[in-house]
Amino acid sequence: MSAIPTGGSTAPAVPDPSLPAPAARAVRWRDSLRTRMVLWSSALNAGLLLLVALAFYLGARAIVVENARTEATGLARQTVRSLEATLESVQVSGRTLAASATGVGAQPSNLRSLLVASLAGDPDIAGAMIIIEPGTLPGDADGFTWYIRREGRELVEQSVADLGYDYRRMPWFERTLHADRPWWSEPYANEATGGAHFATYNLPLRRPGDAAGAPAVGMVSLDIPMARLAPLVSGLGGAGLEPMLFSPEGLAVVHPDPQVQMRQHAAELAAQPGHAGLAPLAEAVAAHRPATFDHRDAGGDPLGMVVLPVGDSGWTFALGVSERWFLHRLNRIALWVALAAALALLFALWLARRYSGAIAEPIERLTDSARHFSQGDFDYPLADVQRGDEVGVMARAFDAARGSIKRQLDEIGQMASARQKLESELSIARDIQQSMLPAGRGFDTAHMHVEAHALLEPASEVGGDFYQFSELEPGVLWFAIGDVSDKGIPAALFMARTLTVLEQQARRHGSPDRILAAASVRLAEGNETCMFATVLCGRLEVGSGRFALASAGHEPPLLLHPDGRAELLSLAGGGPLGFEPSADFPLYEGVLGAGSTLVGYTDGVTEAFDAGNRAYGGERLLRALAAGDSAAAACHRLLEDVRAFAGEAPQSDDITILAISRQRED
Repeated sequence: MSAIPTGGSTAPAVPDPSLPAPAARAVRWRDSLRTRMVLWSSALNAGLLLLVALAFYLGARAIVVENARTEATGLARQTVRSLEATLESVQVSGRTLAASATGVGAQPSNLRSLLVASLAGDPDIAGAMIIIEPGTLPGDADGFTWYIRREGRELVEQSVADLGYDYRRMPWFERTLHADRPWWSEPYANEATGGAHFATYNLPLRRPGDAAGAPAVGMVSLDIPMARLAPLVSGLGGAGLEPMLFSPEGLAVVHPDPQVQMRQHAAELAAQPGHAGLAPLAEAVAAHRPATFDHRDAGGDPLGMVVLPVGDSGWTFALGVSERWFLHRLNRIALWVALAAALALLFALWLARRYSGAIAEPIERLTDSARHFSQGDFDYPLADVQRGDEVGVMARAFDAARGSIKRQLDEIGQMASARQKLESELSIARDIQQSMLPAGRGFDTAHMHVEAHALLEPASEVGGDFYQFSELEPGVLWFAIGDVSDKGIPAALFMARTLTVLEQQARRHGSPDRILAAASVRLAEGNETCMFATVLCGRLEVGSGRFALASAGHEPPLLLHPDGRAELLSLAGGGPLGFEPSADFPLYEGVLGAGSTLVGYTDGVTEAFDAGNRAYGGERLLRALAAGDSAAAACHRLLEDVRAFAGEAPQSDDITILAISRQRED
C-alpha cells in the first residue's frame, strides 16, 4: 500500500506482505539476535536449573535431616525404655526386699534367704545388703548387717562390719536413713568392686505399719555394675550418633569422649569454652526433664540433641545426631549431579548456537505480529506469508485465523458470561442445598451415647439425595434419608420440597409410617412433572434403643451388630413419594443394641460401577463395615470402600450414607 499525501507531508509506508522481505543487514556476531538468543536462553536455563537443583537439594537436605532426627528420637526412646526396664527391675527387687526385710522377723537365716533370692531373681544385681540397727525390731537386740555379692558364678557373703569401715558414719547410710524415698548413688569404683564402676540403689527400712516419714530402722541396697547399663547406650555409637548417659547428679557415665566419661558432669561440659550450646543439656539433666535442641560440636559441625529422663530413676539419656555425617552422601550426589548438569548445559548451548540463527529473524517478525494480535490489533500487517517453510505456514495460519478470531471473540465473551453466571448459580444452589443438611451430632441419655452422622457426595454440582436427623423431643431421634428421581437443579428443588414436607410432618406425627403417609399426600399435590422420591424414615429412642422404620420404596437399611455381623433388614415398603397419596407404609420395629450401628444409604452406593461396569452390590456392602465403628467412622469406611471399588470410573449417581450408632458410656 502507498502512503496518501496529507498537507504536504508523507506518512510512513506500510510494507506490502506480498513483496519479498528486504535482505537483512549483516551484523556482528556479538550483536546478532542469534547470539543474544543463545546467551539469554542459556542464562535462563542455567538459572532455572540452578534454582530447581537448589530447591531439590534443600528439600532433600531437610528430609534427610528430619528423618535422621526422627530416627534418632525413636532410638533414644527405645534406649530409654531398655534402661528403664533394667533400672526398674532393680528398683522392684529393692522394694520387694525392703518390704520383706522387716516382715520376716529378726532371724538371720530368713534375712539371708531374702538377699540370696534377690540376687537369684535379677541377674542385673551384682550385690545386695541389709542393715537393721540393733534393738529396732521386737526381740532383736543384735540387729543384722549382711552383704552378699557375686564373684563369677559364686556368691561371697560377709558381715558389713567386715568391710573395713563403720557403716554408721558413711554418708550413704545417713542419707538413706533420712530419705523420704529410695535413691541411686553416683557410680563408684573401689577395691571391693575390682576397679569396676558400680551404682547402688538404696532404700530406707521402716517397721511394718510405719508411715513414710517415720524414722528408718535400717536400709537395703542393691548394686548394679555400670557394665550392665553401658552396652545399652554405647551400642548406638557410630553412624553419626553420639550417645550419652548421665547419673542422677549429672556425671557423664557414658560419653563419646573418653576424657569426659566418668570424669566430668553435664554442668562442667556446658561451662567449657566453646560449649555454651550445651547449656540446655545441663539444665535438662539437672531438672530430669526431656529436651530437644541444636548446637555445634568442637569442630563447628551442627548437632541435634535429644535428652530424655530414664523414668523416675534420676538417670538421663542423651543422643546427639551429626548432620554432617548424614549429609555427606547427599553432598557427594549433589556434586555429581551439578557436574552432569554443567555438561548438559554446555551441550545445549552448542545446539542452540548452531540452530537458532536460521529461525531467529522470521520468528521475531511473527512474534511482533502476535504481540499486536494479543493486544487486539488484528489489522497489523503480517510479514512472511509468502515463505514456503514452516514460518510461512504459521504466517498464513495467523492471517487466516485473525478474521475468525474477531468473530469468535464476541461469541466467546457471550459464552463466558453465560457460563460464569450458570456456575455462580450452581455454586449458590449447592451451598444452599448443603446448608439444609445437618452436621453430625451426638445424643446422650441414661448412660447411652447415640451418634448420628451422614455424608453426601453429589455426582454434579447439585443433586437429589438428602438426609435429615434431629431431636424433635427429648431422648427421641428422628431421621430420614432419600433419593429424588432426577438430577441437577430440578432434583435439587424437589429434594428441598421433600425435605421440608418431611420435617413438617415429623413435627406433627411421631410414627414414621404416619409421617410418610402425610408426606405422600403433600408431595402428590401439584406434581405435574411426575417427579418422585424414595425415602427411608425412622424414629429412635436413645435410652432404650427401640426404633421404628418405614420405607417409601427406598433401599433396605443395614444393621451392624456388635460382633461385626451385618444384615439387611427385611423392611416392606410402600411406593415412592410424589406419585399419588398412599397410607400403605408398613412399620418395622426393632432394638438398636449397645455397640450396634444402623446404616441407611441411597442407590448411589449399591449401584456404583467400576471401570468394568460392575455394580458394587449388596454383598460388598455387608462386608464393608467393621464392628465397633462410630457413626462417623462407619460412613467414612463405607464411602472409602465404594471409592476404592469404583477406582477411576466416573461417579454415576449421588452417594449418601446415614449412620446411627449407639454406645454405652463408661
